[in-house]
Amino acid sequence: MRLALNSYQLEVLFRSLLAIIGGFVFSLLLSLLISFILPIEKMHAVAWSTMLFFVVLPAVVMWSFGIANYKSGALYLVSSVFILSGLCWLFAPVGVFA
Repeated sequence: MRLALNSYQLEVLFRSLLAIIGGFVFSLLLSLLISFILPIEKMHAVAWSTMLFFVVLPAVVMWSFGIANYKSGALYLVSSVFILSGLCWLFAPVGVFA
């Protein structure tokens, strides 16, 4: 049984992890931020941001396999996740269910 992976298999593994984990976190934070800043009722804002989640996630997955260098793509995705998490913290309503 061979456990060693060649460089191509490792690149596909890292791109898959970038697409699955990074795409989910990025899409989740973006939809959370959109639901906070939309100037409509909370119920409608959550519905619109959930629909946006299902558009952004496949786009990030395609982007993660379409970029030339997966290391710089991971850097871009991690930095945008940190920026989105900071903005979510900034725009989050006060209280648990406010």
